[in-house]
Amino acid sequence: MKTIVVPRLLVMMFLQYFVQGAWNMTLGLVLSTFGLSSIIGTTYALLGIATILSPLFIGMIADRFIASQKIMGILHILNACVLLTIPAQIAAGHSTTFLILIFVVAILFYPTTGLSNSISFRHINGAKTFPLIRVFGTFGFMIIGFLLGQLGFSGSIMTFKIAAVSAIVLGLYCFTLPNTPAAGKGKKFLVRDLLCLDALSLFKDKNFSIFMACTIFLMIPKTAYSAYLPVFLGALGFKNAATIMQIGIATEVIFMFLLSFFLLKFGFKRIILWGALTWIARCLLFSFAVNDTGMIVIVIALALQGICWDFFFTAGDIYVDNKADITIKAQAQSLKFMISNGLGLLFASSVTGYLFNHTVTAQGAEALRQWQSFWMYPAAVAAVVSVVFFISFKDKGILFQKKAADKEALQEPSSV
Repeated sequence: MKTIVVPRLLVMMFLQYFVQGAWNMTLGLVLSTFGLSSIIGTTYALLGIATILSPLFIGMIADRFIASQKIMGILHILNACVLLTIPAQIAAGHSTTFLILIFVVAILFYPTTGLSNSISFRHINGAKTFPLIRVFGTFGFMIIGFLLGQLGFSGSIMTFKIAAVSAIVLGLYCFTLPNTPAAGKGKKFLVRDLLCLDALSLFKDKNFSIFMACTIFLMIPKTAYSAYLPVFLGALGFKNAATIMQIGIATEVIFMFLLSFFLLKFGFKRIILWGALTWIARCLLFSFAVNDTGMIVIVIALALQGICWDFFFTAGDIYVDNKADITIKAQAQSLKFMISNGLGLLFASSVTGYLFNHTVTAQGAEALRQWQSFWMYPAAVAAVVSVVFFISFKDKGILFQKKAADKEALQEPSSV
């Protein structure tokens, strides 16, 4: 069955992150290009609010009522319609209308990330295969970034048109995915289901709570990178920000293939800690790059993406799947995404937006000195997160072992 299912999941993950990269990768640069740099922080704050509101509820529906692949397909098609309306609003400088529309985009898109994870975990042999599937998402993100850079679209509203067309293709493709029925379908629906209390009960586990808290704060350096790096690279004189950023995506691919090996050998605590520590080094390198006349420091900082992302955020996806019961796995993935890209992004975008607006206020050479100070703040945050995680996180659970209860609770899903 794997030989039939896995390739289909690879395509799904590729398209999922291709779509996300098209509208999200250089969003800050697009707004800056059209004179809307002052709302970059607000934009990412709205993305965070949307992520708080929708993914957990959609995950509950996927766990109890409707097959996950059908929900995912519907959401992508609806999202494509909204994406098509955004370019005109940016071009006209209608910041309020743009903020409303990008909020709707986030409401529709972000639940699909958790759904793509839960669909994958339902059809593979635990987490050993997940990094292989997830790496195709990185391929999608890398390819769209390369295309945007080479075509000169890094700061163009064309990014949203490409995202819309891609979302339609993915939405239709979702209906061909292996059937992933609601694991809790037929069970009595209670108020606790509506409130997603089963997934929230994961917070009773001290280590789970510590990991989620650390995730929220590590979103500060992550958001500083995703929202402001294209602007920073532009200030340094790089004309194709999306292209040079693919250095990081390339290393992300390499470490994704190695993730299972490292997790099996070193365990969750060491791998996640290494991911947090690498964020410190990366932000410090960006700060130092202001004084460097060549590209070597930027290249090294970008190349650390593989460890920064895979060892903390992707390993975190696997950790959450390990902790969740089969009947709440979609909710659990949605919960993790809600915490990181919802509460975390809302908090982080507010912090980084404030830092950017109050730190990088000049132009030219003076602005570069201000950028140097800007990157020191997320480096300090990553340092605190690393210390807290090292001291507090004690989880020594078994990795990648399929729970016997999961096998009994759910029969092998049929392929369609």
